This record gives sequence, structure tokens and C-alpha cells, in this order.
Amino acid sequence: MEIINNLGANTPTLIKTIKQATAIVQGLTKTDKMPSFSYSIPAKECKKGAKLRKIKNSVCSTCYALKGNYTRYPKIMETQYKRLNSIMHLDWVNAMIFLINNKKQIKETGVFRWHDSGDIQSREHLAKIILVAKETPNVKHWLPTKESRLIREMAEFIPSNLIIRLSGSMIDGNAPKYANTSTVTTNKDNATCRAFENDGKCGDCRKCWDKQIKNISYYKH
Repeated sequence: MEIINNLGANTPTLIKTIKQATAIVQGLTKTDKMPSFSYSIPAKECKKGAKLRKIKNSVCSTCYALKGNYTRYPKIMETQYKRLNSIMHLDWVNAMIFLINNKKQIKETGVFRWHDSGDIQSREHLAKIILVAKETPNVKHWLPTKESRLIREMAEFIPSNLIIRLSGSMIDGNAPKYANTSTVTTNKDNATCRAFENDGKCGDCRKCWDKQIKNISYYKH
């Protein structure tokens, strides 16, 4: 696809250090739950999420990324907006590749999560994520999203190490029609994710990155 070819040719700067790469992408995110790093942008800027927030009992109506530490500390929101703006930087792809390939904890765990807060902004944004995943083949990437149209448009370009889970819209609702999905439940017995039994942490679990598991159901928190 032309958008991917153009992006691949549009990264003129050689990234040499973690400090240099961090300055471009405005840093990675380290949450208490995740076993490795992730990347957060503002949940307020979610496209479909902004519409779902207005719907009672939708998964976005009580979005975890719009409360708690995400909003308690202004610096977090400020940095998220800096990351959002950085996506358009010509060297963003190269900088992300460098960080993911060189961060010790990512190399040790072999996993990375896209957007513990926020979602895909555009076709170009998704194309850049695809390029990053292709150039970091030893890492499993997990991308939860509600942008069904975008991921279906780009389906043929998604590499095997990038697992995209299309998220369900309603609490206790059905999973979307897609290869890998995620849902939210109020019934602990129905939850695939058992982080609530492990102090809210993934621990050794890597189910979200496992394509063999069709749907991951999260207990509402």
C-alpha cells in the first residue's frame, strides 16, 4: 500500500540513543499492571470512544483512562498530548523501533502494548504501528481498538507479531465479529483476564498477546 511505502521512505534521521528516541516519541508508558512497556495517548481523543462515552452501559462510559492516576496528575495528560502530537514526527517510526528493540524490559518479556490509554487516530497512525511491528519481529505487539473500519482496511498488511483485538462496545455485550476480540463482563466467573486475583497485575499471563485465544473478557473495574 502506498501509505506504508511512503512512510517507510520518510525517516531520514539515524536514531542512535534511547535518549534521542525518547525525545521524539515523548517516552513509553510503564503501568503497574503491564509486564512491559506500553504507549498511551489521551483517551479524550478516541474517535469511536468519544461517541460511546455518551451511551449508558457502554465500555467507554466508565473509561478507566479518564479517571484515577490518568487524570489525577496533570503531567500525565500533558505528556499524553505530547505523544499524540509526536506521531506526526517524520522520525516517529524509527524512534519507536529503536526503543522497542533496545529497552531491556521489552527484550526480556518479548511483549509490548499499544495504547493503555487512547486508540488509533487514523490510517496513517495504524500504518506507522504496522511498520514498527514489522521492524521489531522478536516482540509480540498487542493493540486493542474499536476502530473496526481501519483495521479491516489494513488487514492484509498486519504482520503476524501484531495481534489486534477488536473491542466490544457494551458491558456484558457480545464480542464483535473479528478474528481476535475483547469484551467486558460484570461476572468474575466469565472473565478470561484474572488480574483482579493478582493485585491487578498480569503477572506471568500473556493471554492478550496470544492469537490462539479468540476473545479476552475483562472483569469490569
